[in-house]
Amino acid sequence: MGFNISGLVINKNYKGTFDQLQNEFGWTLKKEGEINFETASSNWKDDGICDVYFSEKGTLLFISMDMCTESWGLKNANTLTFALSETSMAFNLAYCENDVLKRSIMQVEDNRIAEEGEKLEVEFKSDDISEVIWNQIEVVLGKSFWSIEPDEKAERYLFVKEEKASNEIVSESKVSQQEPLVNESKSSTNKWWKFW
Repeated sequence: MGFNISGLVINKNYKGTFDQLQNEFGWTLKKEGEINFETASSNWKDDGICDVYFSEKGTLLFISMDMCTESWGLKNANTLTFALSETSMAFNLAYCENDVLKRSIMQVEDNRIAEEGEKLEVEFKSDDISEVIWNQIEVVLGKSFWSIEPDEKAERYLFVKEEKASNEIVSESKVSQQEPLVNESKSSTNKWWKFW
């Protein structure tokens, strides 16, 4: 079947300052509990879930593929936004340094749909896009994905909708406020990684 994972890697450990990271991205997350890395890195992350693993030098967030179509940059940090679907043979990579996009690749099967920036150092070792993504995860995280034990600790968070301030949409806000976004786009059949 192959891997079907997506997320964001940051070259900074946000374990003690996770609220700050949420603020920088404009996210509101509610902690659900502790999980293991095997669960965190499982295939096809549902919308509304954010599983987080902290390495000694970095932070790895597993989020839905739909959230990984654009880059997530941070000032004073390097980030890698990635989507890797070996089932659909669809891949997306966006690498930023200090909130500046340095490299992006979107590829379906053997066709490069989009490509920007200068090659990353890892691209000179392999031109296979999945290997490039795995190797760049290691560069940014400071640790190989494959060296993380399945039972290592990770944390599960749920995205929470912000309460609507406008009285014009009161009926919508009563339904949506403070509910996790877990089921929001399950009805959507046109997933970007299936229809490039």
